[in-house]
Amino acid sequence: MKRLLPYTLPIFRSVIFIVGGLIFAILTHQSLEQASRWWSVLCSLFNVATIFVLMVVCKIEGITYASFMNNQKERLSIKMILGTVLLMLLIGIGGMLAFGLVFYGSVPTILIQPIPVWIALINTVVLPITIVLAEMPLYFGYAYNKIEEHTGNKYFAFGYTIFFYALQHSFIPLLLNWRYMAYRFLSFLPLMLVLGILYDRRRKLSTLMIGHGVMDLATGVQIVIASIWPTLF
Repeated sequence: MKRLLPYTLPIFRSVIFIVGGLIFAILTHQSLEQASRWWSVLCSLFNVATIFVLMVVCKIEGITYASFMNNQKERLSIKMILGTVLLMLLIGIGGMLAFGLVFYGSVPTILIQPIPVWIALINTVVLPITIVLAEMPLYFGYAYNKIEEHTGNKYFAFGYTIFFYALQHSFIPLLLNWRYMAYRFLSFLPLMLVLGILYDRRRKLSTLMIGHGVMDLATGVQIVIASIWPTLF
């Protein structure tokens, strides 16, 4: 059971978005399309659930949560942080633009939909914090390292982790449409590959987590703007 955890947790992230998205739509009597505007709030809730699961894993493995980050000796610099943030933004936005044009002829705006302003404001803070404490510790800090340790093959660990890291985005938000899911997977795959390469070189997460947090903060701000002025989007 313990040896299976590094392989099952990356799958767990996709499953929680699928099952959680379906349950939310059913309980709120909405279609998946209608429920999709709440994706950022659901993502925060599922991040909290993931953090709880990782805390349980820590007890099972006899390790600390901080060990996922392995950042005790990492020296952060403004130059390094700004460079990483810029690189992540360019690749993330570039992937969405490129594959949006391939699949739709434009970039879908489904991620930026209005919700109650007060909820959007709160989630602008909650989403970046919870997502950096959930995703990267799970995929890189735990799964990547443990799979490499078990198999002795870092290329398999890299491929397995990156595939499921990109795959989870196919279900954020949950829309059972092959074109949309393929668009989401492929648009995030380049960013996940670059993050995997950067992590493999240093095996430290602090800078990558800051970059990820900035990306999600930017998304949260856009949702706030859309919630205040829906016609802008």
